[in-house]
Amino acid sequence: MLLKIRCVMVLLVVFAIQAQAAAPPFDIVLRGGMLVDGSGAPAKVADLGITAGRIVAIGDLGRAPTRRRIEATGLVVAPGFIDVHNHSDEDVVYPAYRAAPGMIRQGVTTAVFGVDGSLDLEMFRTLKARLAASGVGVNFAAYIGHNGLREKELGMANRVPTGVELARMKGAVRAAMNEGALGLSTGLMYLPGLYATTDEVVELAKETAPYGGLYDSHDRDPAFHLLDSVAECLTVARRAGIEAHIAHIKAVGLHNAGRSEDLIRMIDAARARGERVTADAYPYDGATTRLVAEILIPPAQSEMASDLHALEDPELGEASHSNTVLALAAAWRKALANPDTRNEVKALTEQPHEGVFSWVMAVGYDSFRITRSADPALNGRMIVDIATERGQSPFSVLVDLLIEQGAFIKLTVGSMREDEVRTFLRTPWTMISSDGREGGLAGGQGHPRYRGSFARVLAYYVRDRQVLSLEEAVHKMSGLTAAYLKLSDRGVLRVGAAADIAVFDPKAVQDRSTWENPAPYADGMRYVFVNGVLALDSGEATGALAGRFLPFRNRGAGTTPKPTP
Repeated sequence: MLLKIRCVMVLLVVFAIQAQAAAPPFDIVLRGGMLVDGSGAPAKVADLGITAGRIVAIGDLGRAPTRRRIEATGLVVAPGFIDVHNHSDEDVVYPAYRAAPGMIRQGVTTAVFGVDGSLDLEMFRTLKARLAASGVGVNFAAYIGHNGLREKELGMANRVPTGVELARMKGAVRAAMNEGALGLSTGLMYLPGLYATTDEVVELAKETAPYGGLYDSHDRDPAFHLLDSVAECLTVARRAGIEAHIAHIKAVGLHNAGRSEDLIRMIDAARARGERVTADAYPYDGATTRLVAEILIPPAQSEMASDLHALEDPELGEASHSNTVLALAAAWRKALANPDTRNEVKALTEQPHEGVFSWVMAVGYDSFRITRSADPALNGRMIVDIATERGQSPFSVLVDLLIEQGAFIKLTVGSMREDEVRTFLRTPWTMISSDGREGGLAGGQGHPRYRGSFARVLAYYVRDRQVLSLEEAVHKMSGLTAAYLKLSDRGVLRVGAAADIAVFDPKAVQDRSTWENPAPYADGMRYVFVNGVLALDSGEATGALAGRFLPFRNRGAGTTPKPTP
């Protein structure tokens, strides 16, 4: 009897050995990398195994069978980064940007679209359908957008919606949530959102509460009423019973210098009361960029108005776009030579007609800083300072620069102090974003953040200036963001998680985009996996389209606080 038992045990051992030998190998093993897991925990050296798009092992896999082994010694292995505020839904629907090379070369594997309130229900559905049919290089999630919904129902009307119109907007929010939207996004600084009352936004936000939805806010008036605008975001979320998220938090303009600490105290106080509040920030001391030719408001029937309208066409090719920018600048030069036209443009720019957005009205001249000039001595200068030196109005300075430099002169319309950028980046509840695009760079347009944000954090704020530790930075670009978005299997390196992974050289990672030339891609990423598929292999883009839509599912929705009056 004992002999039979021993024989059975031997057979079982043999079968186990044979089964192990016959077991399918890992698809890929990353060998000897420095794992920074996205949780904020200290880095450690370990191997990582990938099979069927998932992380299936972490440890010593030196002898494990695998279809491919990648030597990662000296490289950082991190979760794929998550860009929580990205506008590339404007671009990835087109073949030239479908593989999302700008994001992939920064290690970004997931992007959040529909920000600033842009998508109505039809646009939300169309985006999902187009990318499902064509494929896309990164994963994506998306908000339903207040601006899109309001324009669909009311156009650009400056009035309160009727009961029927509001009911239709609320129904669209519910439909989007049922179809996987993250929550409600607003762009109250922009038309037509700025016409909405707080009560209107609250009513729409409440529709996301049963789903545990999120409220993402581009604040109403960050230049002139910064604290009140952030307070409105907190009020909307509190009254709706959902989480609040402040998009690209910053203190723009000379008049807001030093207000970052006030914002942080306000948000810390809300969090101390039990409110769930987070924010994102990009690592630059200037907000969106515009050519001076785009900032001035032209007469409605002018050649300039026609050119500006043409530039809004998403189907316009890069060559045509560049030519249109040159034509716009030439038209401005000719028109502004007429004193009467100059006076008309000044009035339109500083006191725009209803339904017309003006950057001067939105943020003020004291937020404008030159980022690219044919005269290098002007780079980095504030428009109001130049105006004081020259004894001119800020408007006259813009006109003179446009006449002198045409399409070359470019500004940031939201200048910030570098020390305040660092303050926000260090804040524990702030995650990293780009507010970027894959395209939007033709004709000298665009911002360095489009193709540089995540690489710049690693290069400048981690390696060069030690503002953040490597573990902190990776957490802010992955685990913290995934927790906010309720992506339980993204943003971390652990067994069972999706194999969204960024592998980079910490000594070589570098943003290459600049204010003068925002087009170059970042360097230093060696391998990037999206759902286990290599999108970047040995530093070369593969063109893989392994991304997918990530529907929002908040498993904690049942614990969402009840709305307050």
